[in-house]
Amino acid sequence: MSAVVMARTYAVPRGATAFERGSIRLAEIVTRWATRRAELRLDRHEAMLAAIQAEQTRKADPRAADHMLAQVGLSGR
Repeated sequence: MSAVVMARTYAVPRGATAFERGSIRLAEIVTRWATRRAELRLDRHEAMLAAIQAEQTRKADPRAADHMLAQVGLSGR
């Protein structure tokens, strides 16, 4: 996960109405939700890239070609 920390604190003005206070609270909740989704998506993306890289860097089994040729009925080397 990323190292992003939400450190903002919103000061609600003294004369804020209930609607305004609720709107500020809702904005904070939506911001946390969107940040969490972005972090999860980034984690999935990094995991997928790591899996692709691991798959591409695997060494080939030297006997695999002989095995496939034997299945077809051809002799190996």
